[in-house]
Formats: sequence, structure tokens, C-alpha cells
Amino acid sequence: MRRTLIPAALVACMMAVMVVPASAAKPIMDRGGAIEYDINLPAGAVCEFPVDVHVAQKTKTTTFVDRNGDPTRGISTGQIHVWETNGTTGKTVFSSISGPSFFDASGALVWGTGGWSGIQLQDGTWIHAHGLIAFDENSLVSWVRGHVEPLCDVLA
Repeated sequence: MRRTLIPAALVACMMAVMVVPASAAKPIMDRGGAIEYDINLPAGAVCEFPVDVHVAQKTKTTTFVDRNGDPTRGISTGQIHVWETNGTTGKTVFSSISGPSFFDASGALVWGTGGWSGIQLQDGTWIHAHGLIAFDENSLVSWVRGHVEPLCDVLA
């Protein structure tokens, strides 16, 4: 009987260790609240014509931390609506930035998914994109797996 109990007790202990979750601190959540703002870009800043941008957003950022409270990664979700207007013709394009956005431990943007607008390629071209988007250390788009259009062409 004793020979049966010892292996059974070892198996039970091993299973208990496997079930206990890894030690990590609770994620930090920041609900930014509803924010609206405008950006007015003169001709030549992004396009050959002035671009007026209105942004309405309500996002939540979750930062995941290790047991010491040091950030390991983050994600931003919520609603971001953008109205981009050609200041010369008045043509307006609405975008719902669907996200989410994924960040590394330093808080730098790494990935984005869904529809995005007003982001910049490494060559300086501002784009309107939809798909899986990778960003470099300068928050410039390194590649997109999906659809890409130059923002100025969309607004022309």
C-alpha cells in the first residue's frame, strides 16, 4: 500500500504545480475616456494640398507586466474615428481605425490590424491601409499584408 501512495502523492504534487498560474502582476488598464481633437496640416506637409483631420476616440490600453511590475507588452483597443478632408476641394474621407494596436515592452507600436489611415511608410509616403501592419522602431510602416493606398490619392 505504501508503495502505491508515494507515486500517487508525487503525481498529485506535480499536477498541482502545473495548475498553479505563473506569478505575474495584474495588467495595468488605462481607459483614456472620450477625446476629440483636430489637426490642420498645411499644403506640402503631407499632400500638395492642405489636409484637415478630425479625430474622435475612446480607447483602452492594457499593459501586461511581469511579477516585478515591469511592462512586457501592451494592446490598445476601442474606437477611433477619423475624418480627413482635402482643404482645397472639401472632399472628406471617413475611416474607422479598427485596430487593435500591439506594443512592445518599451511602449513602441509593433503591429496593427484592420483599417488604418494617416500612417507613414518608411519612404515618407502617408497611407490609408487595411490588413496586418508592421511598424519599425520609429513607428513607420515597414510592411502591410493587405491593401495600401497613398493617402493623398484617396483625398484627391
